Amino acid sequence: MGALGNLTLVLAIIVFIFAVVGMQLFGKNYQDCVCKISKDCTLPRWHMKDFFHSFLIVFRVLCGEWIETMWDCMEVAGQPLCILVFMLVMVIGNLVVSDL
Repeated sequence: MGALGNLTLVLAIIVFIFAVVGMQLFGKNYQDCVCKISKDCTLPRWHMKDFFHSFLIVFRVLCGEWIETMWDCMEVAGQPLCILVFMLVMVIGNLVVSDL
């Protein structure tokens, strides 16, 4: 496996880890406090209740489209923890992996 394969594997592992962390930390909060971020009390498109959507949020953060998702997370789970997790995803995902 070449350098690109190794980089892809490292990035996939990082995305997987952060998706599981986000799902474990915030998944229940999205279910319990959904009415804070949705007028009709249904889960929005971007949530961390299950692994698939959590994976998509981490991928979205790595693509640079993260601010709206972080605001929703702060509404349902609290500001300090969401900021910490989202900044870790940004720093580790974008800066460290892109420099490999």
